[in-house]
Amino acid sequence: MSANAFSLATNNNMASDKAREILELKASGLELDERLGALLAADPALTGRVLASVALPGLGRRSGLEAADLLPLYGLRFVQQVVAGLLLEDAGVDATDTAILGAIAAQAVAARVPVMKSEEVFLSAWLGATPAWRQAPESWGPPAELRAALDKHAQLPNDAQINGARADLIAQSVRLGELLAGFASPYAEVGSIEAVLRAARLGIPPRELLAVCADVEKHAVDWSTFLGRPLRAALRINLDEAGTAAAVRFATELAEVYRYLLQNAAIDAESGLPNARYFRARLESEWAAARRRNSALSVIAVVCTKDIVRAAHVLRETARMQDVVCRSGEGEFTMICVDTHEEYASRAAQRLSAGMAEQGIEASFGAATLDSMISGVDDLIGRARGAAAAARAQGAGYKVWQAN
Repeated sequence: MSANAFSLATNNNMASDKAREILELKASGLELDERLGALLAADPALTGRVLASVALPGLGRRSGLEAADLLPLYGLRFVQQVVAGLLLEDAGVDATDTAILGAIAAQAVAARVPVMKSEEVFLSAWLGATPAWRQAPESWGPPAELRAALDKHAQLPNDAQINGARADLIAQSVRLGELLAGFASPYAEVGSIEAVLRAARLGIPPRELLAVCADVEKHAVDWSTFLGRPLRAALRINLDEAGTAAAVRFATELAEVYRYLLQNAAIDAESGLPNARYFRARLESEWAAARRRNSALSVIAVVCTKDIVRAAHVLRETARMQDVVCRSGEGEFTMICVDTHEEYASRAAQRLSAGMAEQGIEASFGAATLDSMISGVDDLIGRARGAAAAARAQGAGYKVWQAN
């Protein structure tokens, strides 16, 4: 959706001109830093709200940031989606607070499913509450596979087949978040049985669902302060009500099966990161999207043979929201950097190496960026691995080698 089309959904007289220009930005040039910086500087009120947002539960919880930190730490897509959410908020689209509460709940759910970035799920739930998001361009709107998954999971499926695809996991989290938000109403028409069954399909047992509800109530306090109005967040879910005992027992067993299958299908047990199988499938998906959108795509290979668990933690905490960190080999991690040109990939690798150095972890890094000379996914991975191996061979533990 263009900025002009989006303004129709956000009451044109209330929407910031600079905010709409931010929505039109494309991650297609190295001047992006300057363009985004100029737009944020021209609208201090909007910038302040974006920075306040990223300190909230669901959107990264990083405080003390400046406008210049937004792009390198979060990426353009994240900034655009936060701006879109604020415009919708200004327009009163979320007058009943259902979308915000549903997003908080979806994020709390996603935090317990390690394949996903919980911030991405929050934004999908927040923006997904309005049809306007579906009209947004693929550069910052929902990809086709996520739109299809949201539609597919609008209803609880009759079967219990495992589906570990990323879009399906996001959609299931969003739909469960919406369902949980409904329990905040004193006139809730939803039942506990559907909630526990939806949670079970994400590997979350019924009793852990109560912890999710507690997180929602706690996080809603921060959002109430930010929005300047109270959020009704007392989720009235009762697992002990008459007629639910059998469903709770079944959901407990189902959740255990789903968690086991999901972890074996997509999660590396030692590091807790997505595994090599997930990495390959995700990179192929992002490759196809980059080719389709004519956008940038980079890969960073990290060679680290010791302190695997600590290294995984550093990489996870240092990566941007849009980056995907995977355990791709015995002594190797690989990061998929969407909408990331060569210069930004180099900066990202330098940031990662600094984080490793602070923790005393020895690692070598290599980055490769999609260009006309790269023939396929294997070529892109091979160049990044080759650059990391060259750095390691020369003893440059923290030096970034750029493939060319």
